[in-house]
This record gives sequence, structure tokens and C-alpha cells, in this order.
Amino acid sequence: MTSKTLLKTISELKVDIQKYVETKITYYGLTAFEKAVKVIQTFVSYSIVLIIFVMALIFLSGAAALYIGELLQSYVQGLLIVGGFYFLLGVVLYIVRGKIFDRCIIKTLINVFFEKEEEQ
Repeated sequence: MTSKTLLKTISELKVDIQKYVETKITYYGLTAFEKAVKVIQTFVSYSIVLIIFVMALIFLSGAAALYIGELLQSYVQGLLIVGGFYFLLGVVLYIVRGKIFDRCIIKTLINVFFEKEEEQ
């Protein structure tokens, strides 16, 4: 091999390595963007479902408060009973929040991030 062909081969190798690195950077950027979109999509879909459940819970709570108030012949007492129930439920959920919510969030994010690798 002559020195000119060796220099030409090294020059071509340098260009190929630069293209490879640029392609890898683009690939990882697109992969990160795709995963970010999946996280946002999951967050939005869960948020919509949560909003619908909260609206249903508000109406059901109002109906339960009115029903209990009618049974006790005092709407204020019905509202206090339903409010007390939610207060106690909130305290219990606050106490066990790490055990319940952290696992659900972590499992969901793991499923979103590693779903693509499992398919391949």
C-alpha cells in the first residue's frame, strides 16, 4: 500500500466515523423524544380518566349527602357525614401513599420506557 492510498483510506475512515457518531446522536435524540412523547401521552390519558372519575365522585357524593341528610332529616348532617368520610379516607391515603402510589407510578413509567425494547 502506498502512502497516498493509506492517507486516503484514513481520511475516508475519519469521515465514516464522523457520520456514524452523528447518526448515533440523532438516533438517541429521536429515541429520547419518542419516550418523552409516550410519557406525556400516558400522563394526559390518565389525567383525563382521573378527571372523569373525580366528576362522577362529586355527583355521587352529593347524592349520598342528600340521601343521608334526608334520612336524618338534616342536610347539614348528611354533608358532615360524607365530608368526614372523605377526611378519614384522605388521612388513610396520606399515611400509605408511598406504598400505593409510588409503585404504581414507577411501574407505569417502566412500562412506558421499556415497552419498545420488549417488542424488538
